[in-house]
Amino acid sequence: MDAVVRKQLDAIPGGLDPEAPAHSPGTSVALRSIREFPDRSPAVSFAVAGTVLQDDEELAVVMTRPGSDRAARAGRRIGPRGRNVVAKGWDGSYSLATWEGATVVRVHPRGHCWSLWRWHDGEDWTGGWYGNLEAPWRRTSIGFDTQDWALDVVAQGTPGPTPLRVGLKDEDELAWYIEQGVISPELAAHTRALGDELCEILLRGEGLVAADWSRWAPPSDGEPTTLPSEWRVLPL
Repeated sequence: MDAVVRKQLDAIPGGLDPEAPAHSPGTSVALRSIREFPDRSPAVSFAVAGTVLQDDEELAVVMTRPGSDRAARAGRRIGPRGRNVVAKGWDGSYSLATWEGATVVRVHPRGHCWSLWRWHDGEDWTGGWYGNLEAPWRRTSIGFDTQDWALDVVAQGTPGPTPLRVGLKDEDELAWYIEQGVISPELAAHTRALGDELCEILLRGEGLVAADWSRWAPPSDGEPTTLPSEWRVLPL
């Protein structure tokens, strides 16, 4: 990997919180995407509350139950399908809502530029898989920080003799971010390459795809999680 691109991948805006210890299972945390903006300091782009299932040198695993807090930048939405808030001129406000649908479990292998998501309906895992391409997670005192790169991998099915149905998602949004100057062409090209690699992992049913996910099945007696009061604050 080109050293300049790798530096971009690892450089989540905001200060580093090197003293943050590992989070114990059951801890309520905020998972945040941090982004730089053309006319303001780095800020939280979106945040979602969750509960830690595992946090060690190998993996970080966070689940989000329905009804848990989430926050996203507020403002005029443009771009593909009207889903993206303009970066320039954003006033710093957020829309607050709650997580909908089934419980999602995000598994992030340390140092990798993606996390793998699955949904649990209370009885079993559903057939959907989601690969979120992003900067390696950085542990903070209130959770984990990353930077979402727009492009994602989606898959459907159960690993086994028949390969999963796999494809890329939101390629149009990645192209839009390049046009807006939010993501460089070099970073976008590497993001696409990472997406292709993750597609191959899913197709081959390797690594986390073949892991025993029963160890991360959400406990039946859990409650929705709230964002900590300081979720907007970045480390200095």
